[in-house]
Amino acid sequence: MKWVHQVLSRASGIIEKFISENSEQNAEGSFFTPPRSGTSKGRKSVAKSKSLSKAVTAIYTVGSVVIVCPSADMSNLVPLLHTIITSGSSGPKLNNLPSPSTSLQQEAPSFYIQGWLAMGKLCLADGKLAKNYIHVFVQVRPMALTVYVIPHGLWYFSHI
Repeated sequence: MKWVHQVLSRASGIIEKFISENSEQNAEGSFFTPPRSGTSKGRKSVAKSKSLSKAVTAIYTVGSVVIVCPSADMSNLVPLLHTIITSGSSGPKLNNLPSPSTSLQQEAPSFYIQGWLAMGKLCLADGKLAKNYIHVFVQVRPMALTVYVIPHGLWYFSHI
């Protein structure tokens, strides 16, 4: 299915770009630089908002494609989703991707939540991936989610 590959490739690019931009902005934000003008700051805010909107739509699309086509190759998206769901935590990171120094949960909560939802859908479609990520879901459990293991290896997530 060529269209699935095209959609996932485009979504992957948008997600990776957003993560990279967020990492760069966090690095730049560590030094105080006074704004040159109010309009520049306003344009940056609008651009960041549009970038976030595109990224949230892209990650939502990934989750939807997993449901429609569970056999699609998601191997290039797993590292991106891992980066999102572990941002700001002291857990294991993947070295090949820029990792946000602050949590996306704080900086871009809608993106962060869609990342968890997409990873959950991927895990529902791929049992091997689910076994590899159960510890990540369990670590988050005290913060927001309850994980129920149902017979036959199915998981059910609910907010506390």
